[in-house]
Amino acid sequence: MQIKKIILGLTLIVMGAFASPISVNGQLSVSGFNIVNQSGNPFILRGMSLFWDNWGFESFFNTNVINTLASSSWGSNVVRVPIHNLDESRAKSMIDAANNAGIYVIVDYHSHCAHRNASGAKTFFGNISSYVKQKGYKHVLYELYNEPLYENCNGSTDTQSGGSLTSWASIKSYAEGVISTIRANDPNGIIIVGTPNYSQATEAARQSPINGKNIMYALHYYASTSGHASLRYNLLKAKCNNFPIFISEWGTSESSGDGNFSLEMNQAWMNWIESIGVSWANWSINDKGETSSALNGGAGSGGNWNDGQISASGKYVRNLIKGLNSGGSLASVGLSQTNVSCSILDTPSEYEFVRTGIGDFGYTFQAENYGDSSNAKTIENDKAQNKMYMTAQNASATSMLSYTIMDVPERGSYYVYVRLGSNSNGTFSYSVNDGETLNSVEYSSTGSTTTYSGFLGRIDLPNVGANTVSFSWKGDLNFDSFTIGYADSADSVNLNITDEPFQSLELPSHILKSFSFDSRSRLFNIPNGSFEELLIYTMKGNVVKKINVKGLSSVLLDKSMPNGLYMAVLKKQNYTIPIRIKLLQ
Repeated sequence: MQIKKIILGLTLIVMGAFASPISVNGQLSVSGFNIVNQSGNPFILRGMSLFWDNWGFESFFNTNVINTLASSSWGSNVVRVPIHNLDESRAKSMIDAANNAGIYVIVDYHSHCAHRNASGAKTFFGNISSYVKQKGYKHVLYELYNEPLYENCNGSTDTQSGGSLTSWASIKSYAEGVISTIRANDPNGIIIVGTPNYSQATEAARQSPINGKNIMYALHYYASTSGHASLRYNLLKAKCNNFPIFISEWGTSESSGDGNFSLEMNQAWMNWIESIGVSWANWSINDKGETSSALNGGAGSGGNWNDGQISASGKYVRNLIKGLNSGGSLASVGLSQTNVSCSILDTPSEYEFVRTGIGDFGYTFQAENYGDSSNAKTIENDKAQNKMYMTAQNASATSMLSYTIMDVPERGSYYVYVRLGSNSNGTFSYSVNDGETLNSVEYSSTGSTTTYSGFLGRIDLPNVGANTVSFSWKGDLNFDSFTIGYADSADSVNLNITDEPFQSLELPSHILKSFSFDSRSRLFNIPNGSFEELLIYTMKGNVVKKINVKGLSSVLLDKSMPNGLYMAVLKKQNYTIPIRIKLLQ
């Protein structure tokens, strides 16, 4: 009797003989959020990306490196091949090497400016897909655009030309032309499309996806950059809406490729990714000696590296690839299952509250995760939340950035909290849905453009579901981030919001029976002895009360606390319940 065990993303041993990822899984395709194999079973690709094929690292594009990554010492089932200068010969040799090694290959046009070279991209991918057809290959994925950045960039690697940031509309138009060229030769190969702003603004693509089958969208992150953590929420939204994401580049380091390697932040990301089930390629195989390099300086491009030649990052990622692709559990590689239920998106939860500081609805956007723009550019700076901020390309002209706000629970007025840096006073304006509503925030000088303060305003969201918000300003101003959420009662007075969308106590009915709260007497009844600590937060995330509730069945909140909307968080060891409450006199 032949025993066949199919496990996500791993090679298979059948009757004692080694079977490669390609021979077992064949032609891959996209079904909803997932990659599936030739039998229709979910299949996860995990592997390494090579480095840029220039700057002295071309030597890593060789058969020995591919064979080493595919061997049992690494266990990769995919390798990403970044081709910045559209070198067809180099791409074809790597396609052949991956096929011979039995693993999948991503041919990546490694550019920040691909839309400005659409004709070259069509020729390149047309010839590559023709080669795939000629050879009868089924293991090739096409990545059309590494990391879009500037609309009017000057070259394939240009990140400094400035101007407007590349819109999803431009990326989509470019991709549709290249896709049609590929499909003339390869009707089934998976195609990965980059998204705005270093392939981080996946929500812009989700609002207007490309028609066609077997198309995925790139999400890139660097785990030790704290601001990138919010991108996990985009990933969950994609999963819950069957919008297929491929993490075609991620690094253990900060976004520069160097700097800190935070094990805690990497673990949080990998727990999330592996609990969701998404394919990925780590950046990168090289011996440059920076934090994200998988190899130590001087390791060389000969392959078969010993442990002394593999960096801390390389050992961490190799352990994940080898363990998970060979059928190991999350625990066997030091990971753990985390809650990635879609209910996180629409019910009160600790994750939502910590992420936004405002309960079960709200968004904190890093300014650089825009959907569309004009006269704006991205600048990297350590003082910004995500080590990036947006500023004007030309301070004498008006700048604009737009964002799509999803899952608005009901039409109404909310607060907007913008984090700005400026040497002068001014007006920061915003419109919703092309002028359906108009508001603004008056800001004052923060002392310098890299010293940030928050400014509070009212925003009117007319649609349930999705609304597009466009911010505009004129002058020397740095825009770091913004938050939209429910207003406190005090804010409601200051911002002239008359109807607050909230309930005094919002919990699932089976839990609600165990609690009661009187807004006027401020008496909070809780299950006797069930919790250890009660924390009261403002809806901006500031703790105003910490109360020991061990053994208590009721708590009377202090009458000195101002009227308003708050978040009450009950804790017991690792168990937490957040409850939105309103205080009245």
